[in-house]
Amino acid sequence: MKYFFRIISVSVAITLSLYSYSEKVVLDKIAAIAGDGIVLESELNEQYDLYLINFKNNNPDLALPPESLVKEQLLERAILIELQLQRAKRAGVRISDQELAQSIARIASNNNTSLEDFIKKIELERSFETFRRDIRQQLILSRVQRGLVGPKVFISDQELLNFIASTEGQNLILVEYKIKEILVNSEVTANFIKEKINKNIDFSSLSNEYNEGDKVTEIPWVKLGQLPSLFADEVQEMTVGSIRGPIKSGAGYHFLKVENKRGDTVRIEDQSLARHILIQTSEIRNKKQATTLINEIKDRISKGEEFSVMARLYSDDPGTKLDGGELGWSISDVFDPEFKRILDASELNVVSEPFESSFGFHILEVLDRRKEDVSGELLKNKAYQIIYERKFEEQLDKTLQELRAEAFVEIKLNS
Repeated sequence: MKYFFRIISVSVAITLSLYSYSEKVVLDKIAAIAGDGIVLESELNEQYDLYLINFKNNNPDLALPPESLVKEQLLERAILIELQLQRAKRAGVRISDQELAQSIARIASNNNTSLEDFIKKIELERSFETFRRDIRQQLILSRVQRGLVGPKVFISDQELLNFIASTEGQNLILVEYKIKEILVNSEVTANFIKEKINKNIDFSSLSNEYNEGDKVTEIPWVKLGQLPSLFADEVQEMTVGSIRGPIKSGAGYHFLKVENKRGDTVRIEDQSLARHILIQTSEIRNKKQATTLINEIKDRISKGEEFSVMARLYSDDPGTKLDGGELGWSISDVFDPEFKRILDASELNVVSEPFESSFGFHILEVLDRRKEDVSGELLKNKAYQIIYERKFEEQLDKTLQELRAEAFVEIKLNS
């Protein structure tokens, strides 16, 4: 009898084991072979469940597409992802925990929520660990795609300029101009005004005195596309405060001045032209000796010696020493905090008292100040980014299809 029950027990154990094993096989059935890896049906089902949640949230009034069609597209996507991850592994692409944490923090910030609240929101739909895994994967894929596609994207200077001038470019890169105009009928008068402008005579005064067009000489805020092409070609290259003319048209001779600009690619910088002398400590010069030397140099300049000569003789800044200490036109934000503070507070053509920055001991002199329109580079950068992203997506599709065509892929889902 005991033997009988032992047989029964063994039979039950084997049956349960086989049942358990058969369940595992069903859960982990291979949906496709892709290169050196596989796509599991369980992974595909997980993606389909996520698709259902998103579809119902975003399209509550629409009927679901056929399951077979959705799964077919999801499987193709999974195959491409698997092939890219294999490429990443071979290339040694890694995403550190710190980089992952920073990316998640940025996503939370872009959603105007704290990281803690963002995590709680994610956990309403799925585990945060699954979300971390997906974000890490996206970062890896992004890095692989940049490596595969980036070198294939080329944008010429002419292509950039054509896009900026196009109607599409003007709609995507919103820049508006406020323009003042002078219109005269005579070429002689136009040449006379040109001479006045070259002598820096105020444009508004010239407009009030000589303008022969409409009484309103200031054009309201306009986009390039709203201007006559004759004017748009000129204005496109103009900075705030610049003047072009005479420009001949059927109505006469025009002078244009860009009074102002506005838009997300417009930036007017407060720039300074300055020079400095730097004295640093070293193995043969201690802090007291450096302080003494910078004070002596300041005294010698105060007594009439040339700043530029002192810079060439004594300055420890190799980048400006041979130029007499000149730093070129720049905004003060690029400098050391203490250097910036002294630079901003200095009067024109007055040598500062010696001061210490993180680089050493300085004296400086501000030679001039100006407001500089640097919008041109920002505009080109924005246009470049728009064109690049468009070309990148087009090239990415081609590259991924090439990657799939070159790899061994076998669909097992319906086999």
